[in-house]
Amino acid sequence: MLNIGVIGLGNIAQKAYLPVYAQMQDQVQWYLESRDLAKVTRLANQFHMVAAGTDVAALDQLSLDAVMIHSATAVHYELVKHFLARGVNVFVDKPLATTQAQVTELYLLAAQHQKLLTVGFNRRFAPQIQALAALADKNLVQVTKNRAADPQAPEHAIFDLLIHPLDTALALAGFPEEPKARYSLHLNDQGLLEQASVTFTAAGLRGTAAINLVAGSNLEEATVATTAGISRVQDLSRLQVYTGSQVRTTQAPDWQPMLETRGFAPMIRAFVAAVAQSATNPVAPQTSRLTHTILTDMVKQL
Repeated sequence: MLNIGVIGLGNIAQKAYLPVYAQMQDQVQWYLESRDLAKVTRLANQFHMVAAGTDVAALDQLSLDAVMIHSATAVHYELVKHFLARGVNVFVDKPLATTQAQVTELYLLAAQHQKLLTVGFNRRFAPQIQALAALADKNLVQVTKNRAADPQAPEHAIFDLLIHPLDTALALAGFPEEPKARYSLHLNDQGLLEQASVTFTAAGLRGTAAINLVAGSNLEEATVATTAGISRVQDLSRLQVYTGSQVRTTQAPDWQPMLETRGFAPMIRAFVAAVAQSATNPVAPQTSRLTHTILTDMVKQL
């Protein structure tokens, strides 16, 4: 039985993570921590887990195999550094940090202590995205995340929203080494980001990752063109394959839980298995560093 701490019990943790943790209690004893005493007590009772306390010091008293960090981005760096220095495996929501220096420092610290540092790129584990990734002879990759009407502060939008399509596009492209990247940003009169994109090229392939925060609709699309046809996934659940004049549509099974379709459940299982078996990091550090490098370079141009 593994002992794993959970830091941060906000909306995403409650919707995307705790339901999966609850299904794994035959493998893991989960220890919840939140500064909100009422919240940590309520959720521990709801999911039949242990309320560890209201600060990091409470988790430090435990013999933990790993920690899951779902706190705000601003504290990721300090929390990850704290637990790696104590020899604890770490899973952290994206982004790992918002400067390249901090990202590099944390991965070096993980290597020094021979511990896992896994960033939560759930789309890599979504079955429909994995189907696109498995296609051969790709020549074009396009991933776009649309919001109906949601302009945001530029840096926040880049690290909170653009990170999803960028990492997905890089994954579909096979994480090319040293891709040549170009950036495009559009801000409104209030200085809020409405659109942003990254275009990159690699051997025989061009990729684009974009966000449109004034699209009039909420829709996420990933498209891969190959010499055999075009395949497109919408909202991680619907796959359309265009071959010649034919179109074949496959929907995620009705019986498949949403957290399976969106990749959260398989991602969490992969991390827990890696901790239990001292196995390879399910989110390879060099791939995560590539995504973070492109984002931090883009922010420098703001």
